[in-house]
Amino acid sequence: MAMVKKTFNSALSVLLIFVLILSLFPGIASAPAGLKITLVDQTPYPVQPGQQVRFWIQAENIGNGPLNNVTVEVVPDGVFSASSYDVSKTYSTIHAGSKVYHEYIMYVSSDAPDGPRDLTVRYKEGNNSLWIEQKFTVGIGGIIDPGNRGTLIIEKVTSSPDVFMPGDTGIIWVTLKNNATALANGSNVTNARIQSADLYSKDNIIVTSDAVNALGIIAPGDNISIPFRVSIPADTPDGTYLLTLGVNGSSFEYNIKRNIEIKVDAAGIKTIQSKAPYASAAGKTIEIDIVNYHQGTVRGVSIIPVAEGMTFYPTEYFIGEMKPDDFYTSKFNITQGSGDSNVEFKAVYYNGDNAHEDSVVIDIGPVIKPPSKIMTYLVYLIILLLIAAVAGHFYLKKKKNVSLLEYLKNGKKQAEKKE
Repeated sequence: MAMVKKTFNSALSVLLIFVLILSLFPGIASAPAGLKITLVDQTPYPVQPGQQVRFWIQAENIGNGPLNNVTVEVVPDGVFSASSYDVSKTYSTIHAGSKVYHEYIMYVSSDAPDGPRDLTVRYKEGNNSLWIEQKFTVGIGGIIDPGNRGTLIIEKVTSSPDVFMPGDTGIIWVTLKNNATALANGSNVTNARIQSADLYSKDNIIVTSDAVNALGIIAPGDNISIPFRVSIPADTPDGTYLLTLGVNGSSFEYNIKRNIEIKVDAAGIKTIQSKAPYASAAGKTIEIDIVNYHQGTVRGVSIIPVAEGMTFYPTEYFIGEMKPDDFYTSKFNITQGSGDSNVEFKAVYYNGDNAHEDSVVIDIGPVIKPPSKIMTYLVYLIILLLIAAVAGHFYLKKKKNVSLLEYLKNGKKQAEKKE
């Protein structure tokens, strides 16, 4: 029993010491959980000893709440030293789901050995937090892979959708090609190695895909397509935006750094009343023009009339794909049982995989309800009966006149015989 009591007292003492340590270091509990640090670009890659190097570092809040007073800095060491620029950056607020970027400029020691080296980046939230360190591998020296250099080029860049709208998400496809020609002796020096590829934004556009690493070797004439997902914030103004594509090849001589252009255009499908509603056999007819004002092609375009107490034919006018400046006219026949005279014409369509909608409300005025088939038949029957009655009347009248004439003639003949 004494042994159990002694063990319990020892455990309690350890717990009290741990609590005391926590009280002395309040920053342990306030480390920026949910912060993800990524080295998205190094220019040049690899860097030569004695050169200046630029690091683009991304800080992403992958948590559910905002992070405040976040400091991210590059730690100088025996290989990397600080330039005249500040190697520390403090962000007042990083909102949940957002990314921020900063460029850090360092110098590489002139006697730094060739090969991969660790770059130490540390970060914390607030002034009382403990630093959290993260290491990234960077290249120093000459050609990393002399056997696989090749000639990488950007063959094409496509996106879905072609032109984004505010609030859209989509994919940008970058196709890289090894433009080298195979050597006659079968040497593999014309192969191209892709160590990594990344797309990042310095503007309002959000790239949600991470960098792709270890893409391998591309043979001469072959290509590879790399998808990057992007998100356009709903408040993005119209315009052209530049994303940065960074591709690390076999050495700094074979790296690619290019601007990737995307367009944002808020204009879309518009429904326009082309002429005033007019009476028809159905009750009333209206024509609606549909125009694609968007700079890109949209698909699945359909016009749907909506109103209480009204019947439309057709119930939906399907168009499908519409290229920029395409123009269609839809016609609807309308009958009305009850309700007001306002009709909403909704244009629903897709830009890429994103659903959009536009509508216009039109006062079509009173709609005369056409008679039912039974009423029509009764009207026809009444008209036929009236025609028959008139015809019968004239027939009987004519027959009566003929009879009277014959009677008079017969009476005259009988009178002559008596004389």
